[in-house]
Amino acid sequence: MRTDQPSSPGLILIVDDEAVNRLILESNLKRQEFQTHSVASGRECLEAVQKLKPDLILLDIIMPEMDGFQTCRALKAAAQTRDVPVIFLSALTDADIKTKGFEAGGVDYVSKPFDTRELLARVRTHLTLRNQEIQLRGYSEKLEEMVNERTSKLKRAEQELQRNYDMQTALNRLLRLTLQDLPLEELLQHCLESLLNISWLTLQDRGCIYLREDESTGFRIVAQRNLSQQLLEKCANIAAGECACGKALAEQRIVVIQDDDPTHTQSGFGEEEAHSNVCIPIASAHGNLGMLNLFMHRDSRLTSQESAFFGAVSNTLMQMILYKRAEERMLHHVLHEPLTNLPNRTALLDALHREVQRSHEADDHRFALILVNLDRFNRFNESLGYDLGDKLILSSVRRIRDVHKTEQGVFHLGGDGFAFLVRDVPEDADALLLVERILDDLRQPHQLDGHEIQTSASAGIVYSDTRYSRGEDLLRDADIALHLAKSKGRGRFQVFSHVMHEKARQSMQTFMDLRQALQRKEFVLFYQPIVSLQTGATTGVEALIRWQHPERGMVSPAEFIPLAEETGLILPMGRWVLQTACSDLCDMARNANISEPFMVSVNLSGKQFAQPDLYEQVEAILQGTGFPPECLKLEITESVVMDNAEEATRILERLKKLNIKISIDDFGTGYSSLSYLHRFSADILKVDRSFVSRMHLGGENLEIIRTIVTLAQALKMQVIAEGVETRDELSALASLNCDYAQGFYFAKPMPLDQLQRTALRDITQGLGPLFLERREGSTDRRKSTGRRSTDC
Repeated sequence: MRTDQPSSPGLILIVDDEAVNRLILESNLKRQEFQTHSVASGRECLEAVQKLKPDLILLDIIMPEMDGFQTCRALKAAAQTRDVPVIFLSALTDADIKTKGFEAGGVDYVSKPFDTRELLARVRTHLTLRNQEIQLRGYSEKLEEMVNERTSKLKRAEQELQRNYDMQTALNRLLRLTLQDLPLEELLQHCLESLLNISWLTLQDRGCIYLREDESTGFRIVAQRNLSQQLLEKCANIAAGECACGKALAEQRIVVIQDDDPTHTQSGFGEEEAHSNVCIPIASAHGNLGMLNLFMHRDSRLTSQESAFFGAVSNTLMQMILYKRAEERMLHHVLHEPLTNLPNRTALLDALHREVQRSHEADDHRFALILVNLDRFNRFNESLGYDLGDKLILSSVRRIRDVHKTEQGVFHLGGDGFAFLVRDVPEDADALLLVERILDDLRQPHQLDGHEIQTSASAGIVYSDTRYSRGEDLLRDADIALHLAKSKGRGRFQVFSHVMHEKARQSMQTFMDLRQALQRKEFVLFYQPIVSLQTGATTGVEALIRWQHPERGMVSPAEFIPLAEETGLILPMGRWVLQTACSDLCDMARNANISEPFMVSVNLSGKQFAQPDLYEQVEAILQGTGFPPECLKLEITESVVMDNAEEATRILERLKKLNIKISIDDFGTGYSSLSYLHRFSADILKVDRSFVSRMHLGGENLEIIRTIVTLAQALKMQVIAEGVETRDELSALASLNCDYAQGFYFAKPMPLDQLQRTALRDITQGLGPLFLERREGSTDRRKSTGRRSTDC
């Protein structure tokens, strides 16, 4: 053990079996000019400590052969090393592990991954404590020497050294307080009480500590002991230079104020029991942080030792304040969104945890969680820029605060997401009224940088329930309700029910299965014939994907296609459909000894249509399968092409260069502009089944289809009616000169082998005008319980 005071800033021995951890620690410590040496095991530590005599050891707990606890016990068992402080390092946070470390002789504990500021603060503190312990030991040794050398001066020397010892002990006590995980004001209160309990200081049992708030010029009392209410009211706040205490702040030096000082009396202290005050400014390099005001006995004076002691106290409190404020700023950053300065998702989960605990403790405690999202916010960002998007968020926050009246319970979850934690909800309607007011306010136009921005918002609500034990589950269910509200048209709210959770769970399971379905080759293609209304012959087919799930059987496209669209899985699925359809039809043509395959229609989703390499994908599939381009028809829904009509025109023109055909699907259900329709390079309009199924009602339903057919003829396009299920529908379409039709009246979608057996017969045997009678005995399939919900 080294008996001399260690050279500043001290030698630190790092013990960790992970090289990267040793490198990180050495880098951080050397940047602060600490001397370091590192070893990889407990046995190397025991050897190195004998040679190097370090001032501090950073010791990993989990190491092979000899763990940190065993190493620490070995150090403490040896007389030469028992006084070297050991700080344990570990990713383990269990309280029993920490207790075991302290029992082994450790002085502190730092968690992995390391927070650099916390690590450095604890290292400095324990090095300071060690230095002071060495000093104390030196004082004791010196005291013994002086006793032997000069017996006549024993009493005075003893008093002098005892005073130094007491000072160091008091400063040690303050340093140990800084390690406690308490709020700053509570720490300052403990420090004040510790100082007032020092018997050798000529102090009354009264005093206070002033603290300057961030960005403020004033100082307020944050810790006090035994001050009268009158005094607290008069002197709760002070400013530099305005009173006797303010003089110490203005001059940044320790000032003793006697009880006959006029400024002392004016401040209100003169009304108290006769006393003097010592005012000790707490200052950093950037200015005053606060002030320590201690009541002394009347006419007391400070000795040089006491002045030095109070200077050291001021320096210790300065370090404590700076460290705690840095810690608070870091914690604030961790728990708040920088744009709005509102509490974030982490803070929300903490608050939800407290509310859940409270609801389990009190049966009558109910609360609600509301999630709010601005609708189509990404479009505003992309079209108007992120700067204006930020201003839209801030404008929305101001409106939310106006409705909620207070920031308490308002959280910003990032982007355009907000949350409201409504505590103590007596009736469900209270939360619903709040949501309605918020959505109404957000619906009003925003005036931002000369732009009038009209937006809306959607919300999901979940009420507290004894079934909830975690805040994460409440947040999950509110998010489920929010997404359901958006799916129903946006600008509305939805209250969560546990049926939604089960549906969401099933949807997630479907998604997980869907991701593996392509790899496991669970998808199959069905084909539905497309019939000419002129000849009655099958002229082509539409390729429709089906999912043969190994456990659930055939899964409806209505269940997995929207999920594939939402998650992006539609892209590999779409490529598979196109390639498989082209290959199947080529094989079928060869098997039937037909010169070329007949027309196949393949649907393109919006995400597929937006791919920059769509042309190259289609070209590669046509070349790879040998499928004739003129026999391929790509179907794009009306809404997809109209989302960006100019770009859609460019893409369609390029695709047409491949000599394929283009069909506009679900025509009439969207918002087509006639000024664009003739520019789309489309060959076919496909009438949606919703119009066909209402033809029997007559009136405008029949006229809509008549108009579509007339429009197509004028633009030299063909028309296909889908969803034909009755003879009357077929007759009406034929009378309107519709070109083609498909539906259950002719055939259901069928696998390839069935198509080869049945549809090929119609291909080679056109039925002419007699085909209108071929289903004379057919029933109306809309009345059948087996009618499908969708053709996908």
